[in-house]
Amino acid sequence: MEFDTALVLFDKMIEHGCTPNVNTYGAFTTGLCREGRFEEAWRLVDHMKKRGLSPTEDMYNSLVKCCCNLGMFWKALRLVDAMVGHGFLPNLESYKLLVCGLYDEGSIEKAKEAFCSLIHRGYNHDEVAWKLLIDGLLKRGNVDRCSELVNIMVEKGCQLNPQTYSVLVEGLFDTTEAT
Repeated sequence: MEFDTALVLFDKMIEHGCTPNVNTYGAFTTGLCREGRFEEAWRLVDHMKKRGLSPTEDMYNSLVKCCCNLGMFWKALRLVDAMVGHGFLPNLESYKLLVCGLYDEGSIEKAKEAFCSLIHRGYNHDEVAWKLLIDGLLKRGNVDRCSELVNIMVEKGCQLNPQTYSVLVEGLFDTTEAT
C-alpha cells in the first residue's frame, strides 16, 4: 500500500534528523483517517502534541469524520469538545455525520445536544447547515428526527428559507415512495 510506504518515509525522515512540521503531521493524519486508521492517526497526533505542536482545524475535522465513519460517535463528541477548546469549530460535514450517526445509533438526546451545540456555536443562520442535516436525516429515513430538528430550529429563532423547505418536502416524498 502506498500510504504505508509514506509512513516508512516519515519514520526515516525523523531518523535522519528532519523534524516534521504541522503540515507533515496533518498530511499523515488526514491520510490515515481516510483509510479508517483512527488509532494510528490519534497516536500520530499524540506524538505531535508531545513535541509541542497543536493539531489544526483540518486535522480535528479529519479525526471527527473518521470516528463517525467508524461508528465511534462518543469519541467524536469528545474530539469536538477538544476542538472547541482549542478555538476551532467542526465543519458542517463533521457535524452532519455526528448528528446523523448519533440518531442512527439511537442516542437521540446526545444527537439533539450536538444539534443544539451546532446552533449555539453560530450555525443558526446558516441555511447550508440546515439543508445538510435535514437531507442527511431524510436519506436515512429519519423523518421523525428531522421534524424534531425543524422544531428546535424554530424554537431557537432560525428561519427556514424556501430551498430548505424544498429539501424537506422532496425528502418526505422520497421517504414515502421508498416504503
